[in-house]
Amino acid sequence: MLPLFANVAFLFKELLRIPFDVMAGIERRIYVLSSVVNAPKDICWSVVSAHKIKLESTPPMELDTEPDPLRPGVFSGVCRFGDRALPFAYQVLEERPGEAIMLRLLMSECDPVYRLGEDYVGAVAVSGDDKQATITNSCELTHRKFSTRLIMPLTILRGSQSLKRTAEIRAGNSHRTPADQIKSAGITGALTFASFFALFGGSIAASLLAVIFIHELGHIIAMRWAGIPVRGIYFVPFFGGVAVGENFGTAEVTRGFVALMGPAFSMLTTVLFVFLSNQSNDPFLADLALVSAMLNGFNLLPVLPLDGGRILQALTSRIAPHAARIVHAITLCIGIGLAALSGDYLLLGLIVLITPAVLSTAARGTSTLRPLSLNELGWLTAGYAATATFYVTVALNLWNETPIVSD
Repeated sequence: MLPLFANVAFLFKELLRIPFDVMAGIERRIYVLSSVVNAPKDICWSVVSAHKIKLESTPPMELDTEPDPLRPGVFSGVCRFGDRALPFAYQVLEERPGEAIMLRLLMSECDPVYRLGEDYVGAVAVSGDDKQATITNSCELTHRKFSTRLIMPLTILRGSQSLKRTAEIRAGNSHRTPADQIKSAGITGALTFASFFALFGGSIAASLLAVIFIHELGHIIAMRWAGIPVRGIYFVPFFGGVAVGENFGTAEVTRGFVALMGPAFSMLTTVLFVFLSNQSNDPFLADLALVSAMLNGFNLLPVLPLDGGRILQALTSRIAPHAARIVHAITLCIGIGLAALSGDYLLLGLIVLITPAVLSTAARGTSTLRPLSLNELGWLTAGYAATATFYVTVALNLWNETPIVSD
């Protein structure tokens, strides 16, 4: 299974288990996620067993702990996220060198951000050879809050990806070749086309895939301009696509620019579709223009994980964390309502899943990106408003004129 689909499947499997666990009164939960790593087993082990290491993530995370001379097996110190150093402590329960390590978090000595449950026991196992390895990340804990049930799958996924990327960088295999990127885009694109075909028929499926590709291409162009390494374009069945970069750069303006460029770049092709449909009276081109306007306009809603939500993150970087939390809470509630009304249950699940992490991050103000300057705030707001106005205008003009073709 492709890594993206494996990760999405893991998230939704855990999301679907939540209501059943709550109804059954199950509080103790085990999470397990495996990642194939393009790095030798010994390098992977050096990463997962390190007590001092900088892990590749967004933002970068640095573990800096020392053994406690008075408590055998206990390590304490800090975990750094950007400029923040958070207290962190754990006890190694068992270690099989080169194979696996098991530890228990000492919650009373850790920052509250790590207190996602009680009696937290984690383990990491490594298998493989001198070319490729598999890292299996697992944890077991007792939930006392509903919100932690939503946060934990994301935490496990983020941790697994950080270990994978760090090991691959150490092995010199961190960058995917263009051939790998094209292969992933082709396979995920074919699966996504099949999912759309089953729902809407061939014409609409082709329209959706073309519009999504153009939109993601806009993000890729923006990443290139901003100097962000590009990992590729992936299509997600029944949902859409995602352009993946290594990071958000160093400033909130980069986050906002990359997010805006998907819909902004698509304005050019939307205008082209409208022009060609008017010239030829081709219903397929008219469908393409309407689909482009509606999808890109919807994507500008200021709700995570949509591009509009990313832009909102940048726009709220100048205000106090508690105020940003209120703004995000309002937009997330609106997003949940719109997704439910439109019947987009995949988007609904994504919004519900990320809500606790978004609100807790906003409350703590953990972003390490430089906030927007006043000038950047002005042009990003103007660009967002102009792009949204364009798509609303085009969609309204086309809605009553365009017959949606179906096979």
